[in-house]
Amino acid sequence: MTNVVGIMKHKNREYHVQEQTLLVVQESAMPYGVGRGYFDFIQLSREGVIKKALMNLSQQLSFSLSEVARILHISERTLQRYADDEKLSADTSERAILLSQLYQHGTQVFGDLENFKEWMRTPLPAFNYQPPISLLDTTFGFQLIQDELGKIAHGIFA
Repeated sequence: MTNVVGIMKHKNREYHVQEQTLLVVQESAMPYGVGRGYFDFIQLSREGVIKKALMNLSQQLSFSLSEVARILHISERTLQRYADDEKLSADTSERAILLSQLYQHGTQVFGDLENFKEWMRTPLPAFNYQPPISLLDTTFGFQLIQDELGKIAHGIFA
C-alpha cells in the first residue's frame, strides 16, 4: 500500500501524495484505480485533503468555486477561509476524492479529459435530460454517472 503521508516524484517535480491522488490527468502508466486501494482512500479521507490539492483539482476540471462548494456540501465562504495547507473535513475530503475518481474514470472512458468535461455539462437522456454535473451533489448521482460510464465503456448505449 502507498504511504499517503510521503512524497512521490512526478515529471521531475515533487507532489504530495494528496495532490497526486487528486490529479485527473496522470502518466499513462497510472490509469484509473491502479496503485490506489480503498484503504488508502479511507485513510486520506480521514486525515483530510489539503485545500491546495482540492483547488488544483477544481482548476483542472474547470469548476468554479460555487460548483466545488455545492458538490462538497460546504459554503463558498467556509471554503475560502481555509488556508492552502489546511486539511478539509473527512466528509469534504471523501467527496473530493470521489470527484477525482469520477473524472479519472471518465477520462479513461472518453480518452480525453476535455471530451469528458464537455459530456458532463451536456443534458443527456440517461440523466432525465439533465447535465451529469448537476447530479454531483448526491452520492447517488456519483453512482449513476459511474454506472453510465461503465455502460459506455462496454458499448452499451441504451
